[in-house]
Amino acid sequence: MDRFKAPAVISQRKRQKGLFSPKPSCSYEIKFSDFVIFIMQRKMGMTRRMFLMELGRRKGFRVESELSDSVTHIVAENNSYLEVLDWLKGQAVGDSSRFELLDISWFTACMEAGRPVDSELKYRLMEQCQSTPLNTPELEMPAFIATKVSQYSCQRKTTLNNYNKKFTDAFEVMAENYEFKENEMFCLEFLRAASLLKALPFSVTRMKDIQGLPCVGDQARDIIEEIIEEGESSRVKEVLNDERYKAFKQFTSVFGVGVKTAEKWYRMGLRTVEEVKADKTLKLSKMQKAGFLYYEDLVSCVSKAEADAVSLIVKNAVCTFLPDALVTITGGFRR
Repeated sequence: MDRFKAPAVISQRKRQKGLFSPKPSCSYEIKFSDFVIFIMQRKMGMTRRMFLMELGRRKGFRVESELSDSVTHIVAENNSYLEVLDWLKGQAVGDSSRFELLDISWFTACMEAGRPVDSELKYRLMEQCQSTPLNTPELEMPAFIATKVSQYSCQRKTTLNNYNKKFTDAFEVMAENYEFKENEMFCLEFLRAASLLKALPFSVTRMKDIQGLPCVGDQARDIIEEIIEEGESSRVKEVLNDERYKAFKQFTSVFGVGVKTAEKWYRMGLRTVEEVKADKTLKLSKMQKAGFLYYEDLVSCVSKAEADAVSLIVKNAVCTFLPDALVTITGGFRR
């Protein structure tokens, strides 16, 4: 079987050290043999790609490490149709029409459903229609999108004012819910979308405003569209009313309590912090005992007056030794 090999970009020195030698993969049952998926590493990174490949295999998909004749679906993240075609030319692929070229949102939808979903129009990477001039209002893009928005949060400036709080609050609820379910992939997807929208210097009021933005996956787009049209998201509302979510939200607000402990308490039939406190059969760790002892204090926000008072104490202490030192209150606390 012919294989298309990527250009050699790894140095000989790294190869000799074995830094990039593939790890032996576990064998998983292939449930969907008609789908042979290849995930492009371009603009994604090796670690994320390896995670997604492993996830796909655990779900019963056949995911190839290399591009080969058997591949039916190519999945890309933050790559346009033309960029994928250009990459395929570099792999000496003559006929790209035999592949389904799909956005990562299709793969995400498959993972959520636990089975292949239809490769609908919204998932496909396609060439932009050139029949309409690019300078028409329908296709005109804000200049800052193409030049200033990075797919990496560390490269983005985030404004002090969040202009899209109604969306980012919804995303954070969804991310937290997936965190409670220990679904790292979907949790990360919503956190990335929230981070991106917090960095925007304007309020999103229509779907066109997010056109071309990175890190906004299909699930996030659906929620944005529903909030724009209905004023709220039915999915987020459903999560907020979910008994499990509300119990986990309370349990993990206690210092020293993580998802595993919350799961254990939930399975025991406990639903509130008060019920946990009343159960004398539970064996709590030192941190959890401290968490319950100082619970009200820890879940309360520090007032500006308290912060200023602490700042004054620190400033006086520092200036005793370094009169010219500058002391500034900054940061926050998140366990």
